[in-house]
Amino acid sequence: MARKQTMMPLPTNGGTGRRVALTLAALVVLALVIRDPAGAAVIARQLATWGGAILDGVVAFFRELS
Repeated sequence: MARKQTMMPLPTNGGTGRRVALTLAALVVLALVIRDPAGAAVIARQLATWGGAILDGVVAFFRELS
């Protein structure tokens, strides 16, 4: 009886789509900053405010659990 050879699957580079999406997002952000720096600053400040509010909510949730 012949020996059965098993082939290991080759790893695939599934990160191509992710790389394209990140490059596109970086180009959009760069274009926004170049075109309207004040507007980009307002957006960045708003995102930071939302991030802080989310973090405060998560901390308050875990404090209530303990």
